[in-house]
Amino acid sequence: MSTRPLSRRGLLAGLGLGAATLGLGPLTACSSGSRATRNSAEANSAVQLPRYVPFDGVTPDLPGDETTGVLPGFRHYPTETPRSVGETPGSGETVSGLANIYSAVPPGVDRNSYWQGLNERLGVTLDMQMVPNADYEQTFSITMASGDLPDVMQLWPGANFADMLHNSFAPLDEFIGGDAVADYPNLANIPTAHWRNCVYNGAIYAVPVPRGRIRHYNLYRKDILDELGVSGEPRGWDEFLALCRELTDPSRRRWAIGSVTQAMYFLARMNDEPNVWREEGGRLTHFYETEEYQQSVRDMAALWEAGVIHPDTFNPSTPFSQYFGAGTTVLSLADGYGSWSTTTLGNVDNEGFELGLMPVYDREGTELAAWHTGNGVFNTAGLRRQDDPERIRLVLRVLNWLAAPFGTQEHLYRVYGEAGVDHERNDDGDPIYTSDGQTNTAVPTRYLVDAPAVLYQPGRPDDVDYQHAFQTTVLQRRKDDPTLGLYVDSATARAEAAERNLLATRDDVIQGRTSLTDLDRAVDDWRSAVGDRMRTGYEEQLQQAGGTR
Repeated sequence: MSTRPLSRRGLLAGLGLGAATLGLGPLTACSSGSRATRNSAEANSAVQLPRYVPFDGVTPDLPGDETTGVLPGFRHYPTETPRSVGETPGSGETVSGLANIYSAVPPGVDRNSYWQGLNERLGVTLDMQMVPNADYEQTFSITMASGDLPDVMQLWPGANFADMLHNSFAPLDEFIGGDAVADYPNLANIPTAHWRNCVYNGAIYAVPVPRGRIRHYNLYRKDILDELGVSGEPRGWDEFLALCRELTDPSRRRWAIGSVTQAMYFLARMNDEPNVWREEGGRLTHFYETEEYQQSVRDMAALWEAGVIHPDTFNPSTPFSQYFGAGTTVLSLADGYGSWSTTTLGNVDNEGFELGLMPVYDREGTELAAWHTGNGVFNTAGLRRQDDPERIRLVLRVLNWLAAPFGTQEHLYRVYGEAGVDHERNDDGDPIYTSDGQTNTAVPTRYLVDAPAVLYQPGRPDDVDYQHAFQTTVLQRRKDDPTLGLYVDSATARAEAAERNLLATRDDVIQGRTSLTDLDRAVDDWRSAVGDRMRTGYEEQLQQAGGTR
């Protein structure tokens, strides 16, 4: 779940954000007449979400906490793997799917024993179209325009998204709303909060791909900090600036910070910015409009002036994940929380490489800062509208199998494939991919549905304890976006243009090319183009929904 290879929209998704976070969409509540009534907060609040029935067949070593968002942890893969699906979902039908992929496309089903085994277990021929992430938005648009939709597809939010769902995708309430989800127990195992991201037009229009609410990790090169004898827990702004100076040594091609965008998320917590919006008495203020945001921009300018940011940071093609692995940059702030796994796996041959996780303190360093959470989904997937309810039930049975919880027979095969072919168990019972398995198992079903997230890393049990302790600490104080689950329609093209201008101005301020007065003007332009419309729509829906939930 590393965010670095993603497009800008993909970055938002990978961090657990809807595109509405920065004014890009979903932006979907309709603006007038019956459309507004159909996708109103009042209509959506009345939807009966699937009843949460947690799977109890496997017990984690470290318990999760649904209230705070701490994920359950497994030091090793369970040796006993119960079944979670009693019957084969299909009877020889073909089920088609469309999803993006972040790796090389795996061998086709005729040359892929894993895919063949998956079809056998599902009882269907799974016809998966796989599209590189960079091309997915275009492919999604072309597919929607053609009207020839697969049975289930990864959704791509945009303008008029609610209308698109209403016209082309199946409402799922009669199949999985409330107690009806009992027919699909692995879907019932997905916590209620994740389903709120699937409600539009007064109905359930998608299934969630759940991820952790923690959203970000602040990674640092612990091996380098240990060598320098400095702490990875700076308390407040002064200590953070001092740490960055200590880590930076241009003569050795080493800088503290790589990505300005990610560092801004770190500073947002330190300076107590809103998590997208701040709600006070029914009135909303966007983080762009706050003094706290301006303070974060001033802080970034101070870091740039101090020379602790890599000089190529504003070049979008700079390979910062490689720089971090090489020690050219030492902090990878506000990366997607899944980057712990991808970074450690990508540096297994990097001698001495060791990661640490950095908490965020308030600006004065007196206490931990409030942690900005995400919406808890990577994406959602929709089932195309069709007249035959049995076809919907078939697709839901397939998705139910694919959503099998961690530690079950179905999950073990879906993720790791066949023992002795796609993976081998190590001495602790952890499945370790073979070279063939890494390729074969890349079929991207995990972007159609997934099991609830857990902390687990094969062969690295100490990493699980460390991450669980970190999540337990930083999520004691969490700050949610008050508009999660609410949607407003807006002009996406105008929003993107206003956002690009604002961020370009921000970057010029950071580099000393212009002043905060110019940033104020860019914020005013953003507000006129889209911000005020978003605010009005959200405030109306908050009022309909009875206030912040």
